[in-house]
Amino acid sequence: MGPNGRNEAVQAMQQIYVVRDPEGRVSGLSATAGEHTEPAMIDDPEVQAFMRELDIGLVRVLEDVIELLVSRGVFRFTDLPASAQDKLLFRKNLRSQWQAVPDPLGADEDLL
Repeated sequence: MGPNGRNEAVQAMQQIYVVRDPEGRVSGLSATAGEHTEPAMIDDPEVQAFMRELDIGLVRVLEDVIELLVSRGVFRFTDLPASAQDKLLFRKNLRSQWQAVPDPLGADEDLL
C-alpha cells in the first residue's frame, strides 16, 4: 500500500495522458506518454467530460449496430432483455423527436 493507503497498481492504472486541441480542450486520451501529451488522472473533471462524450458516441453506434442486426435477421429485438428493449425504444423515440426539431440557427447537416 502507498502512503495514502491506496494500492500503487490502482494509482498507476489511473495515470493517463491527454492530448489537447489548440483551444486547450482535451481531444484525445492515451495510456502512454507521447510528444504532444500531458499527464492527467482518470478522475480529472476534463477527462471525465471527454470520456462521457466518447460514451455518448459509442452508445449511438451500438444502437445503430443493434438496429442493423435486427433488420438483417441476425437476432430478434425481442431476444434482448426487456430492460434493454425499453431503453433502446426510449432512446429511439427521443432521437426521432430530436431529428424532427428544426435547427434554430438554420445549420444544414449535409454541409458537414
